Amino acid sequence: MHILTFISIFTNLYMIGVSLITHFVTYPSFELIPEKKFQKFHNAYTKKMLFIVGPIMIIEFVSVFVLVINNIELNTILPFLLVLIIWIFTFFLIVPLHNQLEKNYNKDINEKLIKFNAFRTSLWVLKFIFLATII
Repeated sequence: MHILTFISIFTNLYMIGVSLITHFVTYPSFELIPEKKFQKFHNAYTKKMLFIVGPIMIIEFVSVFVLVINNIELNTILPFLLVLIIWIFTFFLIVPLHNQLEKNYNKDINEKLIKFNAFRTSLWVLKFIFLATII
């Protein structure tokens, strides 16, 4: 297996795992945080998550970008397009929801965050399936 393929698959599986934990544990737990403590909790949570997922998402992006540059085929183009969609979804939809939650917890916003995260997790799973065809 080419090292870039391995790196891309590893980072992809890592993000699936983080996303599943976030989806089933973290986001549903937001409603259990007392309102007076939520802003402080959420601020600490988002800063820690940036260090947990930020570098991995960058490595994931770079590895799949280099894969597609080195080998322009459907099984490299599709994972790259999925990563682009994941990034767009993350930075233009999910991050703004977190910004809203940080100001004031809102159950509807949290539920939207859970739904958007489910879609993003599905994209990571789909990306893994396409990457598995490279092996």
